[in-house]
Amino acid sequence: MPGVTLNPDEITALMDAVQDGRVKADRPAARGAAVAYDLTNQDRVIRGQLPTLDAINESIATGFSMALAGRTRLALTVGSGPASQLKFGDLSSLLAPPATVCVLSLGKAGGQALVVLEPGLADKLIAAALGEKPTKGEGDEAAPPPARGKRELTQVERGVLKRLLGLFTDAMTHAWAPVLPFKPEVSRFEADPRLAVIAPNNDAAVMCSFELDGALRGVMQLVLPYTAIEPVKKALMSPPKAANDSDQGFGTRLADELLEVKVQLRALLGKTTLSVRSLLDLEPGAVLTLGTSEGVPLPVFVEGRGKMTGQPTVVGGAMALTLDSGPVRELRRPFEQETTHPLPHAA
Repeated sequence: MPGVTLNPDEITALMDAVQDGRVKADRPAARGAAVAYDLTNQDRVIRGQLPTLDAINESIATGFSMALAGRTRLALTVGSGPASQLKFGDLSSLLAPPATVCVLSLGKAGGQALVVLEPGLADKLIAAALGEKPTKGEGDEAAPPPARGKRELTQVERGVLKRLLGLFTDAMTHAWAPVLPFKPEVSRFEADPRLAVIAPNNDAAVMCSFELDGALRGVMQLVLPYTAIEPVKKALMSPPKAANDSDQGFGTRLADELLEVKVQLRALLGKTTLSVRSLLDLEPGAVLTLGTSEGVPLPVFVEGRGKMTGQPTVVGGAMALTLDSGPVRELRRPFEQETTHPLPHAA
């Protein structure tokens, strides 16, 4: 109990009782199990989605789809999926044969990247580029799976596939230009996954998926090192900007719609100031003297804002205005001094 002091005899008696088991000693609370933590682990977590990166991938898919369809003369489309994160150590199953692995050089902006074509897709692309038409059912789920094992590309096949993937790298360069100056180029093809390792297993990677559909079907993955895009992480996490090259069509349509908007155009003949008494004395036939001299250009207003000047005239029996200047900068100049005039009556 707090505040109680035991003398030496009582302390001795208490210790004897604890040793004999007559008094149970309080046991410390059990601690949780220890967990090993690797301080050298370089795992990184992308917090939140990357809408700008998804927009970039959509732009890549659009550009690659148009270029590939024109090159192969086939009706096909390319779609993009949301980006995901994983460690390079988890890519072993993705890089295993018979998948085709291409190593890209990103230029000075950021090291290397990988393009992984699912089994059979490389053969379909090469055949299409050489003019062979897809057979019935090719690319469908009913088609037989490709044979397992390594698939060594011939020199000709490497050259053809390199040109096709060059269309992808061109689209990638264009889409990434507003964010990062990537200059991707096809460096080499690797049949052995161990030779396709471009970063330590603990390093993070961002994987972007592109799916071909139509005359050719298949999936290709773009694997970017997280270190390559980390400098622009904030830009990738923010919403994509509306003003970029991919929105030129929208901008053109918007401009066309704006040109069709109807606006009010008005010319001011002049103005004067009246007292309330004079206003009440107005009768039909009264003449109002305006504070405008003859020959002074009349201001022309567009939606209430002075933009031009012109001279009054008559065309085909109707009043008209001949424009003689550009935007009006000093609208009040002809009417700076407004006076009250008596209203002469018409004879």
